Amino acid sequence: MNKHYKLIDKRNIPELHGEVSFLKHIKTGAELLLLDNKNHNKTFAIGFKTPPEDSTGVAHIVEHCTLSGSRKYKTKEPFMDMVASSVQTFLNAMTYPDKTLYPISSRNDKDFRQLMDVYLDAVFYPEMRENEKIFYQEGWHPEIEEDRLIANGVVYNEMKGVYSDPANRVSDMVREKLHPSGTYSHDSGGNPDYIPDLTFDDFLDFHSRYYRPSNSYIFLAGDMDFEERLAYLDEAYLSAFDAIDPESEIAGHSMYDSPKEFTGTYDLSEDEDPEGKSYFALSFSSKVDPTPEELLLRSFFQELLVESENGLIKKRLRNAGIGEDVYSELSASNTWDFTIFCYHAKKERYEDFRRIVMEALEDVAKNGIDEEVLKATLEKFEFTVRRGGGAHADLIQYIGALNTWLYGQNPLDGLELSPKLEALREKIGTDFFQEAVKEFFLDVPHRVAMRIDPEIGKEKRLEEKRREKQKAAYAALSDSKREEIAALACDLKDYQEAPDSEEAKATIPKLELSDLSKKITSIPRNVTELSGITLTTNPLNTNGIIYTNWAFDMKHLDLEELAYASILSDVLGKISTEHYTESELETETFLSGGGFTFDTPVEQMEEGYVPYFFISTGALPRQQARGYAVLEEMLSKSKLHDKGRLKTILETMKADMASSFLQSGHSIVSNRVRVHYSEAAFVDDALNGLDFYFFVCNLIEKGDYQSVADKLEKVAKKTFTTSRLTANLIADEEEILMAEAALADHLHHFDQAVYDNSVISFEKSDLNEAFTLNSMVNYVSKGGSLKEAGYEYNGKLVVLANVLSNLFLHKEIRAKGGAYGAGIRITRFGDVATYSYRDPQVEKTIDVYDHMADFLKDLSLSERDLTDMIIGVMNAFDPHLAPSAYGVLDFKRFLNGTTTEAIEKRKAEAMTTTVDDLRGFSDLIRKTMAQNNLVAIGDAERLKSGELFDVYRSLKQ
Repeated sequence: MNKHYKLIDKRNIPELHGEVSFLKHIKTGAELLLLDNKNHNKTFAIGFKTPPEDSTGVAHIVEHCTLSGSRKYKTKEPFMDMVASSVQTFLNAMTYPDKTLYPISSRNDKDFRQLMDVYLDAVFYPEMRENEKIFYQEGWHPEIEEDRLIANGVVYNEMKGVYSDPANRVSDMVREKLHPSGTYSHDSGGNPDYIPDLTFDDFLDFHSRYYRPSNSYIFLAGDMDFEERLAYLDEAYLSAFDAIDPESEIAGHSMYDSPKEFTGTYDLSEDEDPEGKSYFALSFSSKVDPTPEELLLRSFFQELLVESENGLIKKRLRNAGIGEDVYSELSASNTWDFTIFCYHAKKERYEDFRRIVMEALEDVAKNGIDEEVLKATLEKFEFTVRRGGGAHADLIQYIGALNTWLYGQNPLDGLELSPKLEALREKIGTDFFQEAVKEFFLDVPHRVAMRIDPEIGKEKRLEEKRREKQKAAYAALSDSKREEIAALACDLKDYQEAPDSEEAKATIPKLELSDLSKKITSIPRNVTELSGITLTTNPLNTNGIIYTNWAFDMKHLDLEELAYASILSDVLGKISTEHYTESELETETFLSGGGFTFDTPVEQMEEGYVPYFFISTGALPRQQARGYAVLEEMLSKSKLHDKGRLKTILETMKADMASSFLQSGHSIVSNRVRVHYSEAAFVDDALNGLDFYFFVCNLIEKGDYQSVADKLEKVAKKTFTTSRLTANLIADEEEILMAEAALADHLHHFDQAVYDNSVISFEKSDLNEAFTLNSMVNYVSKGGSLKEAGYEYNGKLVVLANVLSNLFLHKEIRAKGGAYGAGIRITRFGDVATYSYRDPQVEKTIDVYDHMADFLKDLSLSERDLTDMIIGVMNAFDPHLAPSAYGVLDFKRFLNGTTTEAIEKRKAEAMTTTVDDLRGFSDLIRKTMAQNNLVAIGDAERLKSGELFDVYRSLKQ
């Protein structure tokens, strides 16, 4: 062990597949967690405890600014340079209520070391301390807009987007009442109304206080020389600092001595009906600094009571007809907070909501929980542990460890889940769970009940008040102050437009193309026939789990039937069957494996496309046959004529889709714009996009659930036939033969009817679409077709998208325009689509899109810059995935006809891209943008002001 560190604890943790060491740096007190699991995807992270003292968003703004240049790395945005030019598999930073994290990962050792050094230099020696313009760009700065003094900035606009989301606002209001004072009463991300109160001096003070090794939590995981990395950490960074007391304790709050009740309002637009749009919440905060066992128990209760489809609370509220959906939130803090939300309910049902929740908890405390339900929930948890955390499992372990580590507990205690799950299993049959419900819910005086009602035009009135305040602020400015603000804006613009010098760019660490393989990851595949269907198998290390995937070709369904198939994918498993009630079905599902996922993807290929009904599951060998029997029950014996249940499921689907508009607006608009010129995108939209959302809304409005049931039954019969089935198994090699035998027995129960393909009518559209909702920011896309522009796809276009996204759109739309993000996607099927995310602009963003061709025409890139752009897209050809996900990827490649040779050909094309190639794409981009396909989501008034759109449609149905 390196002499500069003290070993605190060391354990072999089987579920993490390696040895974990907990160390402390002797000089500074920095704490480190090392996970030696031989993972070829190496992970590093450094985190700091950063409790806010107000809602100016200082922690969030510091997070953004630290990655904008440093002592050693002199460009304006090393973070974006590395995003664009490394082969990282994860590169980000995150602000939590009381901590800020900086994680990276890479499969390439040289890249990993370089990224690690960029991040360490950024957090300890950021350029932002010397350059106020970084604070102005990323945080906020004043601007004069006609006769108003306004604020602008990346974080400021990001948080305007967050505050436009009703679910976020409701969550914040409940948190503020549950924690009326102390650290958790503040919004660490920043309230847009308070962000302009943050001064540059306070910003610097926050960094000086908290960004020190003495306040750091460092993580290393993967296949590396840990002794060498520890020596590097000490010599390059930690040893330069002394130990300090960062005074980063979490400020607590006074506890209520009895339950409290509050009301509030959220914004609803004038074109919406407020009836049935209230939110209800019941929130419990039972203790401070919970143990790992208590945190696991909280997650267990979340699944048992709310998140499972037949959770004890969710089911009672659903049966009582209260709200469109029920969900829960757990705190990411040092308090044991558990909040139950009811979405879109009638305000007069508020007392029923409170009564039913408390009665459900009292019933559990008095009568206990069915032992089979407890066992099924534990099976689900244990399966999750065995499956791991996916491609970024090590990073997830780090974040999980911080749930206790940050508050002074041994992180290794939090990482060992298997013994804790076994301890819970041993409690089945005792009164443990009953007593726990009393301790953490019923006997807790510090709890809050809240009803949040819609208020028509609330945000509009607030915005009018802001405008008046902004006008008054402008009027109060002296001429010299106005000149000062105008000069600041000019200086900031000059800073943003000035290119990085060659000297600055030379400081950024680089890979060479020779550091990378021209090949992609080899995924073993065998193809055979089983019981009359085509079966692919992938022998991969899956930790003893057998994964099965079913793909039913739906080319024989018409467009309406496809939409019903998409509804069916959400209904199956949530509705009773011939032999099981809903609760029994859910219990049996998790006693027989890891559950089922149902999806309706559209697989595009070189010529045409195929919509699929896709089913995935995982099970241990002893569970496989039982799991297949459960699936057979769902597919052939679901009681699809339960009209009351169908109504609830459709309303929940609508609510879930509506909640995605502000979270994923950039993806929604860039997918929708492709509908204008791509038949595959048109069909996908009918199954999974905005057309599907409106289809569901229309069914709910009509209320004819008998008709819905009839059509679901018809579609189910037509869909689940072996004549249209291709299947896949992913398992350890020794399990494949046994898995095939169990699958063969299962396939005998399927229908074998044969159907002719259907013909779907598709016409290209030239109508530009605006979808409106209450939002302070926008999401804007413009797109076109390569083929219509007269071009064919090749791998060099992946490099083109990287160049446009990171060298042009990022600068113009994010850095200068204030949006949270922007980019362009070019699919291998010839679809081109731009996007902006949480964007304060509309017309200016579209103008930027229209100038991409000019940027390319005059493009000047050094050989080094070009190499960086090429290296930055290599993961697009060979993504880092978990073993089971590699199997699914290979299965979909089989379905859509993609070969390893074709991917490696495109990768080779990308690796040989020249600057002349990129300049030559100027005409391609000009022609695709000239097709003028526009889609935007945002505020109605803003979208209508420029007369850019032909169709306006409200997303508030």
